[in-house]
Amino acid sequence: MAGKTASKMNVSDEVMISMQAVNKWYGSFHVLRDINLTVHKGERIVICGPSGSGKSTLIRCLNRLEEHQDGQITVQGITLNND
Repeated sequence: MAGKTASKMNVSDEVMISMQAVNKWYGSFHVLRDINLTVHKGERIVICGPSGSGKSTLIRCLNRLEEHQDGQITVQGITLNND
C-alpha cells in the first residue's frame, strides 16, 4: 500500500460515515469531545490512541451499542438518532 494515492485505491466521493461534533459522556467524564470524522466509500481508516482515549466508545457509538448525547452520526445516509 505504501506510495498509493487515494485515486488508485478506488476511493469515491460518496460519504459512508459522517460524525459531526459528536459528544459522549459517562457521568461527568467527557469521553468523546466534538468528534468530526468523514469516511468515503472505499477508504480504510485506523483509529488509534492510548488506553482510555475513547476508541472503543467511538466504534460502539457507530454500531449503536452506545448512544451519543450530542452531535450527529450518519451511516450510509441514515442519521443515527437516540429514539
